[in-house]
Amino acid sequence: MDELIFAEETSLSDSPSDESCWKILVVDDEQDVHQSTILALGRERLCGRPLQFDHAYSSEEAKKILSTKSDYAVILLDVVMENDQAGFELVRYVREDLAIRDTRIILRTGQPGYAPELESIAKYEINDYKAKSELTRNKLFTTLTAAIRSYSQIRALQLSKKGLESIIRASKELLYLRGYKEFADGVITQLTALFNLPAEGLVCVKGYPGEHESNDELQVIAGAGRFREYILKPVADIALPHVVKLIKETAVSKHHIFKDNLSCLYFRTPDQVEMIVYLAEQLNDRPNDMSLLELFSTNIVASIDNVTLLEQRHEYAYRDQLLGVPNRLSFLQSIESHLQNQTPDLQIILIDIDQFGAINDTIGTENGDILLQHVSDRLQAAHHEQLVARVSGDTFGILGRMDELSHDTIAGSFEEPFYIQGSAHSLSATQGQVRLDAQKAATEVLAQANTALKRAKQTLRGSYQSFQQDMLKETESHVNLLQNLRKAFDQEHLFMVYQPKIDLSTGELRGFEALMRWKNALGEFVPPIEFIPIAEVSGLIVPLGEWALRRSLVQIKQIREISGLDLTVAVNVSVVQFAQPKFISMLKNAIEYAGVDPSWLELEVTESFAMHDFNAVKALIDSIASLGIKVSIDDFGTGFSSLSYLEKLNVQSLKIDKSFIDRITESDCDTRIPETIIRLGNSLGLDIVAEGVETLFQVEWLKRNQCDFAQGYFFAKPLFSDQIQPWIEQYSSGLNHAF
Repeated sequence: MDELIFAEETSLSDSPSDESCWKILVVDDEQDVHQSTILALGRERLCGRPLQFDHAYSSEEAKKILSTKSDYAVILLDVVMENDQAGFELVRYVREDLAIRDTRIILRTGQPGYAPELESIAKYEINDYKAKSELTRNKLFTTLTAAIRSYSQIRALQLSKKGLESIIRASKELLYLRGYKEFADGVITQLTALFNLPAEGLVCVKGYPGEHESNDELQVIAGAGRFREYILKPVADIALPHVVKLIKETAVSKHHIFKDNLSCLYFRTPDQVEMIVYLAEQLNDRPNDMSLLELFSTNIVASIDNVTLLEQRHEYAYRDQLLGVPNRLSFLQSIESHLQNQTPDLQIILIDIDQFGAINDTIGTENGDILLQHVSDRLQAAHHEQLVARVSGDTFGILGRMDELSHDTIAGSFEEPFYIQGSAHSLSATQGQVRLDAQKAATEVLAQANTALKRAKQTLRGSYQSFQQDMLKETESHVNLLQNLRKAFDQEHLFMVYQPKIDLSTGELRGFEALMRWKNALGEFVPPIEFIPIAEVSGLIVPLGEWALRRSLVQIKQIREISGLDLTVAVNVSVVQFAQPKFISMLKNAIEYAGVDPSWLELEVTESFAMHDFNAVKALIDSIASLGIKVSIDDFGTGFSSLSYLEKLNVQSLKIDKSFIDRITESDCDTRIPETIIRLGNSLGLDIVAEGVETLFQVEWLKRNQCDFAQGYFFAKPLFSDQIQPWIEQYSSGLNHAF
């Protein structure tokens, strides 16, 4: 027979607190019950850990303790204390008010014959019920062990779920740093949960994609417990030599290492991104654990690759790849943030290098890039507390406080010549300034600064101008242009041209992109970049867009009938058009008017549109897709701010912007962004279309890298309607010249 537990006149001893313990809360109005529990179990270890006891002598006292401490594994609870329902009321408080579900609750009663109703046990998730007379030392040990084991399993499942959610969430996030760091945090959480280890460790990476330049140094990107202080620091800075040594050994061996009660796990992606996870305890070497680790490692490597791809895309979107400074998009984002926060006394200054185009032609593009780097370095050195960005080719922008940023300081950066290969180059710069004040958007701020810069250029190169409202008179020319555009539209002087789209796998013609053109009264072509923005601002783009859509659908029907080819037409659609309440009705009417199948039509939208009011955009694109019309994202790579949204949009293709295709040359081939976009599109099952293809070298590179379609001057300039069929016949006869 088990030995009964008798209370003795001993004081309650402190439970262990210097190591990981199971926390037990004893709630009973009898002093000897507390003492006998300590006597029986105070020095025992259950499920590998010692016990730590806290004590409450009434349900009200227990409520106060539980309102501040919720990490108890087990509550040993007397049913009857202040009244017959005190115990049940405390259980209800724990489960409903505090929403604590994982803590195990064991009811104890000293009243013979008393038993709680089964309904109450089920309702309040009571895990066990014992009469105090039944609880011998052995039975109490057994009951508590079962409860702790159940608690441990529940917590492990919760932590594992939390870690998995973090990894899934991080793999979809594109916010700079946050996506990669959140993924790394999730790795620690999931590992420690899967193997029931304390959350104490760190994650370090070699070749971290958040860095502009290649970085072969191991850097800590996530940490738990005492290692949090080392986040974003080199591994060499960790003040624990044995940890640094083990991490370096793992990096050299390129395998997991388990020794000295420590664990170091090694992961490497096909792109050579290396991740090392250090845990402050050793994983068990049971076969099941090792199998689980192997499966975990496979999943983590794939996840690292995905997160790395997204991080690189985010880096390309917000950072100038030549100079390593924030780009125009990042600059606008910072301005927008300050406008929303109403940060006082801020200004931006645009700095344009005088005659840089002529200088670049003289010294060559490579030396021109070096010269830009020198200018960037000097501006950053003089304005290290301000934001320095590259806004366009040879134009920089600086955002800073009114009392800390001056045009004299900026001009001073150009006083000394810049040296390239021993040759001195003296430069000057023209500046345009505007104060952040009552503007409604960052684009308005930048436009005002640009207006001031243009005025300074017109006045005197190397000078400085602050924006004044009277400069807006320059918009009069825009008004005149708009009036002429309205007249041209009314008089049917606008027309459409069509640029062929080629299947790179077969060389076959697959369709056309329809482009609007305007020849003014003087017989001169007005560039679309001049009249389209004005049409958008004025709202004229709505009737213009509907006309262009109808004309293009009628034309593609004629082309298909004459050529006998299965062709489609892509039409650009403005944000303003999409915002029209009757846009879907307009689409249906245009298709019915032309008598075409909806699948012949593809609508091209800009990246900025795809990020505008995402939920509304997604609903609109879904409605378009339900008609059988395809949607493509145009100029991809120039402004998409969160790829986590991309996979949620019902789009069929991405178009690589011409500016990125231009970098694919035999002499200076920069293919990082096109490669990234192609890989991303392929992973999402999207077609990839390259715009502005002009050379055979570009065609061959795109084919090798599995780009699906291409268009550009290499195949044909935009064609007038009467040129299309002769071009098709000529192209078909010489189809294999590039394939």
